[in-house]
Amino acid sequence: MLECPMIQWIQYVIIIIAVGALAFAASVYRIRRNREKQKNLSLNSTLQVLINQDQYEYFLIDVRSEAEYKKGHIPTAINVPYGHLGSFLPTDNLFTNMVVYGRSPLQSSRAAAILSDSGYFNVTSFGPVFKWRGPVTRESKDNKPSTKEKKIL
Repeated sequence: MLECPMIQWIQYVIIIIAVGALAFAASVYRIRRNREKQKNLSLNSTLQVLINQDQYEYFLIDVRSEAEYKKGHIPTAINVPYGHLGSFLPTDNLFTNMVVYGRSPLQSSRAAAILSDSGYFNVTSFGPVFKWRGPVTRESKDNKPSTKEKKIL
């Protein structure tokens, strides 16, 4: 008879621990998601400042294909397709700020790693282009760029 109440007590303790663990995991997930949103907003804001001011030397590099680039890119970005990045040396100044973006987070981070491995110190991976929340420049059929406000490419 003593074992039965003891087993019930242990079951209650296990249930309480499981519920606590789930609540903790949910709060950690929520915190990480909020940090990621803040990071994206911060990077978007920083990039907006770089684009709108000529006093900073930086390179904004779009590593998508030329066709994707022409469909829409962040203003002032230069197109260096991912496959050509190894032979691309934008400047002799290894401390120049560089922001890289691409089609996916993986493509962007790998491209940033290639530039860092080439000796550049200030390389940032913006991530996928769809995170951009500002104007987009498109190339028309006559190759004339036009900038329009668009949220997502």
